[in-house]
Amino acid sequence: MHQLSPTDASFFQLETSRQPMVIGALWICDQSTAPNQLVRHKQILEYVEDRLSHTSLFRRRLQTVPMSLDDPYWIDDANFNLEYHIRHVGLPQPGDRRQLQIFTARIMSRSLDMERAPWELYIIEGLNNCEGFPKNSFAVLLRMHHAYVDGKSALELMSAMMEDTPDHAYGAREPRQIAEPTLSTTEAWARTIPRLASQAYRSTRAGVKVARKGYELYQNLQQQQPDQQRAPDTIFNRNISPHRAYGTVDWDSNELKAIRSLVPGATVNDAIIAIIGGGLRRYLAQRGELPDPDSLIALCPVSIRTDSKKMALGNMVSGMLISIGSNHESAIERLQQIQKRTARAVPLARDILGDLVQASGEMVPPALRALAGWAQGKMHLASRFPIINTVITNVPGTTDAAPRYFVGAQVLRVYPLVPIGDGVSLTHGITGIGTRIALGVTADRAILPDMDHYLDCLERSTEEYLSLTRRRA
Repeated sequence: MHQLSPTDASFFQLETSRQPMVIGALWICDQSTAPNQLVRHKQILEYVEDRLSHTSLFRRRLQTVPMSLDDPYWIDDANFNLEYHIRHVGLPQPGDRRQLQIFTARIMSRSLDMERAPWELYIIEGLNNCEGFPKNSFAVLLRMHHAYVDGKSALELMSAMMEDTPDHAYGAREPRQIAEPTLSTTEAWARTIPRLASQAYRSTRAGVKVARKGYELYQNLQQQQPDQQRAPDTIFNRNISPHRAYGTVDWDSNELKAIRSLVPGATVNDAIIAIIGGGLRRYLAQRGELPDPDSLIALCPVSIRTDSKKMALGNMVSGMLISIGSNHESAIERLQQIQKRTARAVPLARDILGDLVQASGEMVPPALRALAGWAQGKMHLASRFPIINTVITNVPGTTDAAPRYFVGAQVLRVYPLVPIGDGVSLTHGITGIGTRIALGVTADRAILPDMDHYLDCLERSTEEYLSLTRRRA
């Protein structure tokens, strides 16, 4: 029986009706590659049942302990019903990208039912006028609670739904492995009381680790001073509404490789952050909201998940704070600043901050963490004291050229979905499949009502960098 870590529990405790802690992905699938060039709903149910027989993770639901005195547990859902989790819908016409993005935003505004396994899969038909996608394509929207998975493990679970061939062997299922049944009240108390009794020891042990890692962090910061002391207050550091906006951009991986070559040592991830920095600079400048002289600060999660735990439940992430160069008019200077910052921040996030964040969570009793989550939802503390302005998370996808299939339909694009929250009303998710790198942008609709305009700013920022690569060539 798997208990939530303090990091996992924090995502559960931060959940409110305005703030669903849900991550996911939007796939675009070409139905013409499927046998008979058609995918039926019955086939989808059979296919997903076959694929999920390889793991019990999709059948887990959450069970809390009495009075929330300890972190919840994942247990096997005895009433698991696959047809509840898979929904089949059609887009309103004309069935273009705008309609698809509006539908995705509306679904991402909703919370998941935590009395069931916390995931949903939508099959979206009617993509009749989506420029750049083959006719008769369909979309797959997969949502999962953030307490369930982080970005990397979510991608691993999503990849488990794909195959290397369009010819699926239906009925080839492994025997289902049943996890532990529901905890009775007596069993829950039997687990909780010893944990309460040992909390002082665990807090002390974690406190020692926090002190050690905190000192290492202090020494590192003394040697490498941050680019700026604080994040500026922007329009994105506001309390969010229940409504979402969603948009997508994608690039050819060769374009991003050409952009990174503009600055020695830069990575593809640096290039994407620089494009986003340029897009935000344009967008805020046109609204008269560009902070001066400071740059916007992005939280960039860094995975500390090992290969042995790539399919495990929960969150195994650290993070780095990156100045995204929005204060630089020069695109080259922006990329240079980002490259210098990430080069020293990635080792810091993996070697020090990951342990520091984990130990800090273990040091605080679960009941106090739950109370803090409740207070944040009521008092909106994150928007009062901004630490970051946006989130940019990159989860490397499948980079080989071999195609991937879902029920025989080739998966052409994978667009990430990253939740927003009070004080962080704009997030960016990055992943790839084949030679295409995709960006998914989630925002509060009330704060960023013109998503199409922001996407245009990102496209213009991309073109600015590509024109520099052509000039250099």
